[in-house]
Amino acid sequence: MAKGHLLVAACVISPFLVAQAQAQNPNSAAQQRTAPPVMLEEVIVTATRRTENLQEVPMSISAFTEDFFLDTGVDQLADLDQYTPNLNITSSTDSRSTSIRIRGIGSVGTNSGIDPSVGLFIDGVYQGRSGMSITDLVDIQRVEVLRGPQGTLYGKNTSAGAISIVTNKPAVDFESFLEAGYDSNEKFELRGMVNLPLGDDGNALRLTGFTVDGDHLYDNTHTGKGVNDSSKWGARGHLLFTLGESGDTDFGDLLISADYTSEDSECCAFTAIEYDGLSLLNSPSTNTPSAEWQARLGDNALGQPILAYTAFEDSADMAPPPADPFGDDRWQDVAPSNEVEIGGISIDWSGELAWEDAFTLLTAYRHYTSDSAFDGDFTAYNAVVASTEVELDQYSAEFRITSPGAETIDYQVGLYAYYSEFDSLGNFAQTDELVQNIRIFGDFTLDTLFPDGTVNVDDNLYTTTSYAAFGQASWNISDEFVATLGLRYTYERKEREGSQLTTPESIIDLPPVAGPDTFYDDSRSDSDVSPSFNLRYFVNPDVMLYGLVSRGFKSGGFDQRRVTQGSDGEFDEEIATNYELGWKTTWLNRQVVFNGTFFFVDYEDFQSQTFDGTTLRVTNAGNLESYGAEIEAMYVPNSEFTLGTAIGYNETEYESFDNGQCTVEQAFTQYYIDEGAQTGAPSTLGSCVQDLAGQPLANAPEWTFSSFVQYDRPLGDELATLVRLEHNYIDGHFLEEDLDPHLKNDS
Repeated sequence: MAKGHLLVAACVISPFLVAQAQAQNPNSAAQQRTAPPVMLEEVIVTATRRTENLQEVPMSISAFTEDFFLDTGVDQLADLDQYTPNLNITSSTDSRSTSIRIRGIGSVGTNSGIDPSVGLFIDGVYQGRSGMSITDLVDIQRVEVLRGPQGTLYGKNTSAGAISIVTNKPAVDFESFLEAGYDSNEKFELRGMVNLPLGDDGNALRLTGFTVDGDHLYDNTHTGKGVNDSSKWGARGHLLFTLGESGDTDFGDLLISADYTSEDSECCAFTAIEYDGLSLLNSPSTNTPSAEWQARLGDNALGQPILAYTAFEDSADMAPPPADPFGDDRWQDVAPSNEVEIGGISIDWSGELAWEDAFTLLTAYRHYTSDSAFDGDFTAYNAVVASTEVELDQYSAEFRITSPGAETIDYQVGLYAYYSEFDSLGNFAQTDELVQNIRIFGDFTLDTLFPDGTVNVDDNLYTTTSYAAFGQASWNISDEFVATLGLRYTYERKEREGSQLTTPESIIDLPPVAGPDTFYDDSRSDSDVSPSFNLRYFVNPDVMLYGLVSRGFKSGGFDQRRVTQGSDGEFDEEIATNYELGWKTTWLNRQVVFNGTFFFVDYEDFQSQTFDGTTLRVTNAGNLESYGAEIEAMYVPNSEFTLGTAIGYNETEYESFDNGQCTVEQAFTQYYIDEGAQTGAPSTLGSCVQDLAGQPLANAPEWTFSSFVQYDRPLGDELATLVRLEHNYIDGHFLEEDLDPHLKNDS
């Protein structure tokens, strides 16, 4: 999609900006004569676990500073995909189902058994689920988006990349801010921060809070109530102690952090692209196009329709409204719910050893719960209700030693440990009205076995234990050449205890909705070596060229949902190998920044979640490859104007995937035409797969493009005008892994 934004703001500005405005006072000729030349500020990042200038980091990375968030008003992580090449962040029926994809690769959070492919880190602490990203971006120092596998320094579940959120830490001076906003959607937002020095020794306390309360965005025309509102709040505290020195050892700083975020919203009801369409269970919403298929196929030898179906518009005596994918109306009989709580505490101790190496010890505990429900058939027909409750407790610890830098050999080594318990409880209910419409064969419908419908409950406890040792060394061969080699060894064990129980009890196996009672007690172990190597060449202080090879790893696991009897739903680990050639350049005395990367990523045993008409199932898709380019540029012609652009090109396609899920039309054609079935439904008596080799991956747009022009001008000592014009474009892409043309998002 393409969209533009025009933002005009006049506000009271911070003392820092006040000082800047005074320095640019046109009435001061002396200041004009001595003013420094206009140039872009250096961006400092810690992507390599060292403090470095972005222009010297040999990887494809986008960094967003505190000024960016102030200028754009971005306060949610999901909004960053509008500004970042080849980043796609989407929500689904709830916050838990958030999907983060880099270069087309990512995992939907709807299935508790599969880990994310993009690692999310907040102040260095790994967040075990993508749904833990709902916290507000308030008082943020920067956000770094690292594209490509980051296995060496960031560890498991970074096979596609990593996102690092860094918050502002306590300062030695008093600081505070308070901001409020109200928009045309009747959403009220309040954010604030206060920084309190504690004595004269550098100790300080920094407190941050926010609240968001927004009215419903859409109307549910069936219930007469609103849906998709915003309601969340959160707080964060940093307590900094300066420990001082003893002998040759600097005991450094001890930072204790705690945070809590709560969300309770009626979200997220989807709009219908269209209500017409075939059903793999022969229980469609409308008669179109099932009636056409029925007439075309005719009757069988018993004089019965080969395609026997019952449409809900007939059984419920209620036709759906005209579908409007871009409208403000929803048509569902189940109100969505989305309750989330996230919190934790961390202790970050950093200092300097006697031989000048720095040490860091970071320990953390995180807690995450989500309780959500949604209309499983996405209509006002009383057919399917789905809900999921999850609770995650995770513990992590990392210890690093880092050399001071600027030596012939610069190095860092570390140890990492992670443990989590993830409890997941899912309910999938088919109503009596639905089972009356599902044809098994002929006139035999599912309500013969389940007159009151079915409820399948999946109850799983996933326990993960992971250990890693890692190291990286840079050889400064000369002032121009730097070679860096890194290595990480990871061991991970996953255990799953759980069950699949159907009410009423079923002796017939009908995954994922019903089947015999099944109990699980499974485990698997993975070990991986993730190397990385890069070579940097500084043509001059303003031009750096680099080549990079890196590897990422995502462990295997066990499907959350009911699978075919006799299978435990296990899937294997995913491995990604990345090759990059890139450049980082500045021009015109740092008035222009122009960075770019060409990449090729090869994935082995890619973990795919495919919608088969009734549920998402997890499978190893085989191999796929992703290749393309990322370009970012910024230009500041004078003190008032800034121009920028970010372009992503990405081709992601399967090298092999011979058991891909068919589209509904393909399944109908194979079942009724190719196989000549005379009764039944494609989902109950048939099986269809397609070979997706050479086909694109879903949710992987080929082109992403964003650009902006920003105008800043001080108005006196305490006011400023900011005008920002933005344009964002996302190319068309498929929404489901079966590449159904009806489920394609146009550009």
